Amino acid sequence: MKNHHHTIGHYPVRMQDCDPTRRIHLHRLFDFAQDADDQNCALYGIQSVDLHPRGLCWILISHASSFTGALPRGEDTLIVDSWTRGTRGVRFLRENRYYKNIVDDAHYFGSATSEWIICTRGDHRPLRPSDVMDTEKFNNDRDASVGLFDKIPRLLADDSIWQMGEHHTHEVVLSDLDTNTHLHSACYLRLAIDQLGRHRALDPAQDMLIVNAIHLQYIQEVNFGQRLLIASKNTEDDPDAFLVEGRVEGADNPSFLARLEGRIVAR
Repeated sequence: MKNHHHTIGHYPVRMQDCDPTRRIHLHRLFDFAQDADDQNCALYGIQSVDLHPRGLCWILISHASSFTGALPRGEDTLIVDSWTRGTRGVRFLRENRYYKNIVDDAHYFGSATSEWIICTRGDHRPLRPSDVMDTEKFNNDRDASVGLFDKIPRLLADDSIWQMGEHHTHEVVLSDLDTNTHLHSACYLRLAIDQLGRHRALDPAQDMLIVNAIHLQYIQEVNFGQRLLIASKNTEDDPDAFLVEGRVEGADNPSFLARLEGRIVAR
């Protein structure tokens, strides 16, 4: 259903999408939200299926989401309201609101803002939106409502994170890849949450992780076969906030940064 240039996606939550507490895995919610985003892009001829034959692709630059209510559980329906807020330079601004079963304030449980660019597939050269589409129509159609942030705050690398505790290593395998042959954007979220679980010594038989906020910043793509080193630390000002950095083995700069806010409670 499309309404005033919004796309409303309905996604049945299967038990296979859920964690041990029967709540939807956040990386699966992320997948569904990106599908709603892609469906909204069909209004302007810039779906992934439209871009790939032109040698172009979407690249996610940053994502921030906040959850104020309980996540959908198995047999619920996740509803994603997706719309564009227009362009800012080469960036496309994308907003989401999340609902459980019914689109109303009582069933609203979260929102998100993300920033994207369109690039050439081979060398990831960013393109001006006007080189790809009718930006006048796109910006005239936009809904200026902000899902979460007018401008997503920038995360900064912290070298001290590598001097604190153990690091996890993840080798990128075939099932991690997206259609651009890089580590899928949802996998970064999965890896960050897994690292939070390790850092906090979560026991899934007894504990559950409640995530209130996610902030991901994508810096450099990670390719098949590369080993991604992942480190984490608590923030100094908030005991429930947690920083994650991932960098390819041997690289000088990070591939991604993340900040998560959450707590562990008894199941």
